[in-house]
This record gives sequence, structure tokens and C-alpha cells, in this order.
Amino acid sequence: MPRQRSAQSTDQKIRQILQAARTVLARRGFAGTTVNLVAAEAGVSRGLLHYYFKNKEDLLARVIQENMAASVILVQDLFGSSRSAAELADRVVDAMQQLLQHDPDFFSLFFEAEAAARQSPALKTQLQTLYGNFRRAIQKGLQAAVDRGDITPPIPAAGLSAILTSIIDGLGLQLITETDLLTDRQIWEAAHQAIGLLLGEKV
Repeated sequence: MPRQRSAQSTDQKIRQILQAARTVLARRGFAGTTVNLVAAEAGVSRGLLHYYFKNKEDLLARVIQENMAASVILVQDLFGSSRSAAELADRVVDAMQQLLQHDPDFFSLFFEAEAAARQSPALKTQLQTLYGNFRRAIQKGLQAAVDRGDITPPIPAAGLSAILTSIIDGLGLQLITETDLLTDRQIWEAAHQAIGLLLGEKV
């Protein structure tokens, strides 16, 4: 039991630090983030933070890793439970709307990581791996939907997965930059139509 409590306490501290890192990184950007700021936000000592994480690059990488893991799970759910191009397009667009409304920092942190990766080969390599995992999850979901006969996209799953990833990232960047577009129904209807067409939805 003591060992189990110790593991739980460690997990709780790590989660506490990561949530603080997420908050500070989203608020100040990577350049403006320091280990001291994250430690203060988390309510822990700098020494304890360094016990779990090497530096702010390590913190950003771990935050992005958790975001991407959540994204892969979401993709698996969306593709696994949708049974038509129209339904899948609807669920993808709805997921993006929910994310941008309730967790706008999600996309901001990815773009911070992209910028920081230019100065850090290690972070760049990790980001490439994580993005590759996300794209492959989409590709796997697309291929499974094609094999079930649920969708009939006009282009192969391998290329389509990269295009869908680009649409999601590009739209995310535009909408966190032009926040007034978040409530523009025409934007979301256009996104639904574009994704639906790529998935083979009949007009």
C-alpha cells in the first residue's frame, strides 16, 4: 500500500506540473516561459520540477505528447463509430468546434511547439514522431472505413490522411488567430462540405 500511495502521489505531482506548464506556455509562449514560472504556477519547488523534467523543452514536449495521445484516441473514436462520409464529416467538424470553444490552448500549444522545434533538434524529432502517429491514426481510420464500405473517398487513404491533417491544423490556426470566425456558421458549413467531399460524400 505505501508503494501504491507513493506512485499515486508521484503521478499527481507530474499532472500538477504538466497542467501548470500548459497554462504558462499558453499564456506566455515558449520564449516567455521559464522553469521558475511553471514551478510557481504548480506550487512546487524548482528542485522538484527538475526531478521530473529536465527543462522547459522537456515540459513542452510532454504537454504536446499528451495532447497528441488524446488526439489519437479521439480519431479512433470518430472513425470507429461513424458509418458514412456525412456522419464522419459532421463529427470531425463538431470535435473541432468543441475543442476551439472549450480548449483553445490545444492548438496554440502545437504552434508554440512548431516554433520551438526550429531551435531544438530533439524537440523537432519528437514532434515529427507525434505528428506521424496522428496522421497514421487518421490513415488507419480512413482505410478501415473504406474497407467497411462506409466511405468512398476519391483519393487513397495515405494521401487523404495528410490532407485532412493539414485542414485540421490550418483551420485551427486560422480560428485561434481570427477568433470572430469561431461563431461564423458559413465557415463550419464550408468545412463540413469540404471534408465530406474528400471522404466521398455525394452532393
